Amino acid sequence: MKQKVPQSQINEIVDLFVVLLSSGYKSSDTIFRKCYRLDTETLISRVKNEGMPFLTKCLPELGKAFDKGLVEGSFCCPRTFAKSFKNRSIPAFMGECFNEVFADNGVLRPDPPYEVVKFIRQVLFFAYKLELPYSPEKENNVINNFINNEVSLSVMEIPDSDLEIAQGITMTVFRDFDPKDISPRHGPGAVATGEKLDNKWNFSRLYNAIHQQYPYYNYFMVGGRRELIDRLAWYKSLQRLESGRAKVVLVPKDSRGPRLISAEPLEYMWLQQGLGRKIMSHLEEFYLTKGHINFSSQEVNQRIAERSSLDGSFATLDLKDASDLVHVDLVRKVFAKTPQLLQCLLALRTTETTLPDGRVIKLKKFAPMGSALCFPIEAYIFWVLCVSAIRRASRVPLREVKQAVYVYGDDIIIPIEYVDVCVQELERFGLKVNTDKSCTQGNFRESCGFDAYKGEKVTPLRLRKPWTGRRTDAAFLSSYVSLGNSFIQDGNVQMGEHILHKVERIFGLLPWGTERASYLCRIRSDYFDCLAHNALRHECKKDGRLFRTKVKSLTIKSKKVNVSLDGWPRVLRGLTQDLYEDPSVMSIPRSTQIKRGWNAIA
Repeated sequence: MKQKVPQSQINEIVDLFVVLLSSGYKSSDTIFRKCYRLDTETLISRVKNEGMPFLTKCLPELGKAFDKGLVEGSFCCPRTFAKSFKNRSIPAFMGECFNEVFADNGVLRPDPPYEVVKFIRQVLFFAYKLELPYSPEKENNVINNFINNEVSLSVMEIPDSDLEIAQGITMTVFRDFDPKDISPRHGPGAVATGEKLDNKWNFSRLYNAIHQQYPYYNYFMVGGRRELIDRLAWYKSLQRLESGRAKVVLVPKDSRGPRLISAEPLEYMWLQQGLGRKIMSHLEEFYLTKGHINFSSQEVNQRIAERSSLDGSFATLDLKDASDLVHVDLVRKVFAKTPQLLQCLLALRTTETTLPDGRVIKLKKFAPMGSALCFPIEAYIFWVLCVSAIRRASRVPLREVKQAVYVYGDDIIIPIEYVDVCVQELERFGLKVNTDKSCTQGNFRESCGFDAYKGEKVTPLRLRKPWTGRRTDAAFLSSYVSLGNSFIQDGNVQMGEHILHKVERIFGLLPWGTERASYLCRIRSDYFDCLAHNALRHECKKDGRLFRTKVKSLTIKSKKVNVSLDGWPRVLRGLTQDLYEDPSVMSIPRSTQIKRGWNAIA
């Protein structure tokens, strides 16, 4: 991702910002019309002089200062923006809107309109996560940050003190948990050993570290002794290795830089997926952690963040580089009283990784992002550390304490009165609380992608894909249809209709459909309304056999290839894949294409 952004794409994105500003300045008041004109001129001028970074870096910088002002009660204008008047704290850009939220001296007004708060955040964060080219320097920064985190872990000693409560809780939570009773499966991403598609089912290595806990004839075969006899030559040909090595991969993210993930060896990922899913399912069902450690839904954290923005009862904490700072020794000590589970966790952990430049480094973190054990273990560690810290500080029963902590990944929610003790506990074990994204005071909260102010949702809709305008670009089409519908559902009909009209000029009129529709459409809530609109404007036909109406429409499909597997590997795939998957084909990851055909109106 090192090519420059074409001017045509910049123009299209600026056009969206102009309409977005227009949709917010709805008042017929002369002052607001003037503000809209001045803000539009400023935006166009600065993009002309500074390029896309004004939209993807400068505006979000102002947005972060705005959020900080909501949390702390005082706004400080960034140096990259001129102030509206001398010795005032309000920026000239969108100054009239800022004036409704903050006084001239930057102090938060007692009751600013949430619509204005939402509009300001929508404009400032609209392009924050736009997927645009990033510089090689940003790649180097991501890798260097990974290495620096590893260096900090290598010199850190995990204290033994005060982990007794965490160990006792862990023993209770996992007392009846059997880490050997798992259903292995492949992950969707790349593996360090390079296998793809069908080749993922042809295992070729036997790692002793894994074999001691998960014997190959039990976890890599489905036919037992019969299969072992049939495939004895294959089993003898397996390359014998003591342990596996992961591989650092940079995955395109957005203009801020790439995301660093760990590609795990094939055989490791096969078992990691099984154990990771088992742990997540267990934590979501066990009475102490049910509803408090979540993996399948972010709604619990989002609802609490919304309520707490009104009553201030809970604080939201965000951790920086969360997965890279969970020390393996911390995991060893927390799980010390569940030895069987700990042995399995360590057996499925890669101990070293290869950097993009070929260097090999030893890992002191438990598991980097990309390992299927990273997400469940880090979430549990954060939960148990916070619970034990509150238990120690409050002396209330564990059943009551556990009700106070909610975790989804690195998004943590705790009672406002225990912020200091939880932050101290997390940082004592090498974790870093991101103060810029944590909300510990005021009436603004954010958690799991949900932003709230005084009980109202103020989450901005994000522009993700650049406007390529290509009729074959499935990701572009899907992203902008979704964005247009989201704006309409969010109440900004002007912006939503503008986006959908732009899409229709390239791909033709979009049909109507409900949220259950399998085709690209304008989303409406009423099925019969969709039926009537489609009959008037689109090519439709009756399906007499199933008594339904179909509409000619566009869909996004994954590219598929025929399966060439045979014998026992084919049986293994059939028994471990989802029931609704076609056993004769495989989808190519991250490959989509646009198809036009008949689809049932839904």
